[in-house]
Amino acid sequence: MKQFILAICLLITVSLFACTTPQITSTVTATPNTNDEGEVRNLIENFGKRLQAVALLAPDAAEEIKDQYSEFVSPTLLAEWTQDVSKAPGRKVSSPWPDHIEITSLKQAESDRYVMSGFVIEITSVEVVNGGAAAKIPVRVVVQRVQDHWLITEYAERQ
Repeated sequence: MKQFILAICLLITVSLFACTTPQITSTVTATPNTNDEGEVRNLIENFGKRLQAVALLAPDAAEEIKDQYSEFVSPTLLAEWTQDVSKAPGRKVSSPWPDHIEITSLKQAESDRYVMSGFVIEITSVEVVNGGAAAKIPVRVVVQRVQDHWLITEYAERQ
C-alpha cells in the first residue's frame, strides 16, 4: 500500500512538472516552491493520521513507533523516540486519542526546511459522532529535505 501511494505521488509530481512551461523573467524572487509546500503539508497530515495507531503505554510501543512513523520521521528523531517512548507523540490514554494534525501556519525557513505550527486534534467517541475536538494540543514541527525527500526532524508539543 505504501509503495502504491508513493507511486501515485511520484506520478502526480512528474505530471505537474511535465505540464508546466518554463517562464523567463528578468528578476529572481524567493518564493516558496508550491510543490514542496504541498509535499510537506501532505507529510505532516499523513503523519498526524498515524498518531492514534501508536499506544505509548503498550509494551511494544518502540516497535509501533518504528512501524508507523519511519516513513515520516528522520532516523535521528526516530531513534530518540524509540529509545525513550515518553518523548514520542501518540496515544497516551484510551480516550481522548489523537485524530489528526491541524496546520495553522507553514513557513519555508530555508530552501530545504519548513516550520509548521498547528494543533494535534484529540477526539473521543462523542466527537466521532458530533464532530469537533475534545482537545487541541499546540505543536511545532520542522520538516527538512533529507536525501531527496521530506522528513520530520523536530516535533514539539507545547502544553
